[in-house]
Amino acid sequence: MKKIVTIALVSVFTLGITACGSSQNFDSKKATSEEIKNTLNNTSWVLKRLDVQNRDFVPTDEQKELVLSFQDANYGASDGCNGQGGEFNVSNNKVSFDKGMSTMRYCGEEMKHLIYSVPFGTAKSIQIKKDQLQLLDANNKVIATYIKKK
Repeated sequence: MKKIVTIALVSVFTLGITACGSSQNFDSKKATSEEIKNTLNNTSWVLKRLDVQNRDFVPTDEQKELVLSFQDANYGASDGCNGQGGEFNVSNNKVSFDKGMSTMRYCGEEMKHLIYSVPFGTAKSIQIKKDQLQLLDANNKVIATYIKKK
C-alpha cells in the first residue's frame, strides 16, 4: 500500500511540474487572438537584445532599462531617447503594433549608443519562452528579445 501511495504522489508531482513548464511557453501562431491579448495584457518586458541588429542592450547610468508594456489593447515602449505607443492588434494570429503617439526629442550623434530602435512595424508574431518575449517578423526571424519585468 505504501508503495502505491508513493507512486501516486510521484506521478501527481511529475504531472504538476510538466503542466507548469508547458504553460510558460507561448507561440502566437498556435493561439487564438483572445489568448494572445490575454497573455500580454498587464505585462511589462525589459529589452534584452535587439536581435535584428545583433546587439545586446547594455544598461548605463542614464538608461537602466527599456520597457515594453501592454495594457488592454495598447502598448508603450522607449528606444532610449523617445517613447512611443499605440494600439496592439491581433487578427488571424498575426500581431501588429500600430504607432499612435511618439515623443519627438532630438537624439543627436552623442546619444547614438543609447538608442535601440525596435522596428515594431515589422513584428508579425510573438513567442514566449519561460520569461522571455520574442518579437518575430514575417519570416519568423527574431526582431527583439525581452525579459519579463518582475
